[in-house]
Amino acid sequence: MNSLKDQLLNSGKVKTSEEWDATYDELPVVIVEDAASLGQALEKLDIVGGFGYLAIWKKNLFLFNTKLLSKRCGVIDENGNLLKAARIPKN
Repeated sequence: MNSLKDQLLNSGKVKTSEEWDATYDELPVVIVEDAASLGQALEKLDIVGGFGYLAIWKKNLFLFNTKLLSKRCGVIDENGNLLKAARIPKN
């Protein structure tokens, strides 16, 4: 079975990153394998003010209430499909 990161990178919709797990539309992507790792992932995104994406397995979407996530944080599935849009930071 492919890892979530491998699947994302194979989708062609995300790019590799030295600093993050990947990037999507130039915003950081943090991988969330399960509900237990959600807190850590959100802490990582706090570095950039919460602007970015969480990547999850689509089959695990029911584990998360995306309405309770930060309004700045978006969600993508393992194929790089947008499940919830992230807000773009204003410069």
